[in-house]
Amino acid sequence: MNIDFKNVSFTYPDKESGALKDINLHIGQGEFVLLTGASGCGKTTITRMLNGLVPGFYGGRIDGKVLLDGRDIREYKSYEIASIVGSVFQNPRTQFFNVDTDSEITFGLENAGVPAKEINTVLEKVTKELQLKNLRGRDIFRLSGGEKQKIAFASVYASAPELYLMDEPSANLDMAGIDALKKCLEKIKTEGKTIVIAEHRLYYLTSLVDRIIYLKDGRIEKEIDGDTFRSMSVEALNQMGLRTNCYFKTTDKGSREYKQITDGESLGLRALSIDYGKRRILNKLNHDFYKGRVCCVTGRNGIGKSTLLRTVCGFIKGSEGSIIMNGKSISSKELKKKAFMVMQDVNYQLFADSVLNECILGTEEKSRDMAEKVLEEMGLLEFESLHPNTLSGGQKQRLAIAVSLMMDKEILLFDEPTSGLDYKNMCLCAGFLKQLADRGKIVIVVTHDEEFIDLCCDEIYNLA
Repeated sequence: MNIDFKNVSFTYPDKESGALKDINLHIGQGEFVLLTGASGCGKTTITRMLNGLVPGFYGGRIDGKVLLDGRDIREYKSYEIASIVGSVFQNPRTQFFNVDTDSEITFGLENAGVPAKEINTVLEKVTKELQLKNLRGRDIFRLSGGEKQKIAFASVYASAPELYLMDEPSANLDMAGIDALKKCLEKIKTEGKTIVIAEHRLYYLTSLVDRIIYLKDGRIEKEIDGDTFRSMSVEALNQMGLRTNCYFKTTDKGSREYKQITDGESLGLRALSIDYGKRRILNKLNHDFYKGRVCCVTGRNGIGKSTLLRTVCGFIKGSEGSIIMNGKSISSKELKKKAFMVMQDVNYQLFADSVLNECILGTEEKSRDMAEKVLEEMGLLEFESLHPNTLSGGQKQRLAIAVSLMMDKEILLFDEPTSGLDYKNMCLCAGFLKQLADRGKIVIVVTHDEEFIDLCCDEIYNLA
């Protein structure tokens, strides 16, 4: 499929500035194109234009033309776009139509009227090629973020579209999941499919991309061919605000020496087990999280990392064992008073009508000046009057982190805080977490992001 943007500008409703400005771009049949740049630069908007969500769903004004195989995107019916374009959204929860995984994977095929026998054949093929056996027949609402990401990709992969659009497809995946995703991308590339990916995590795409489109403030700042990108140094990429283009494995943090810490300065898990329905998620955990350290919790998708954070925050009660603080057992009710959590899907915890009000919600009004200072540090002050839902995924993530900085809690928990963050804001996030630890907070971070771990982690707690 050939794609052409001709003098394209776009502005979302009720916004003065444009999301895209004077975009001229040709993407050829079978080309693998990476859209990258800082959060909010226009990457997601380009993908939305190609699948008809802009302006069809989000509204707004388009100037210029977006052509798919020479035909204006506005001339396509929604069912025509669905038959040739497959989209994996930044937040997979927003694209699900079913409550079980098998039905979600085959949803597109059923919609297209594919015979049941053929659907079952495709389902088995997708299960094998994407290694999804352990996710078949599961309740979607009980999947981890990474597992949902896999199902979202599988549903698109099953329909075999001509154009694949992906927005941060690796954001919540563990290393094994990223390797599986890369193999799938290699396969669909060899089939001659056109692939457009908006992504901050670059290393797994290095060998695949034909061209990089670097966006800044809604404009194409630079186009880089694949060979040039592969030869660029990490330093040069970092100066552009981009992450590394080579495989990154963090150094072992377990051997570092620390100052002597007493039991009174830790949060301890003692033979803690957690059940979810009839299923045991975590079994007999024993670990201490200390004040003054950033502890990164790692492990494969679905192992129970987010469940552990919810338990430490008091949202879930442990089934067996206990959590202790200052040498004494602490209840879920007490944990809710002492802990604050930034969720993996921050949309669940944004409530106010403006970015500024989100920061001061639940705090004293006198903290307004502090909120503005925090927003400035997070690069969000210019958006203080906007509704949080109008922000990009990465900007929402930074807003949730800003809210955590406003909370005077002893325990601060972060679930995949770098999801959707570019290099600059990943470094900013790492710096803030280290500041919180230096203030004597207990900081626990669930993450698969090896680059981020290397920047701020003092200790790794791996759930196996």
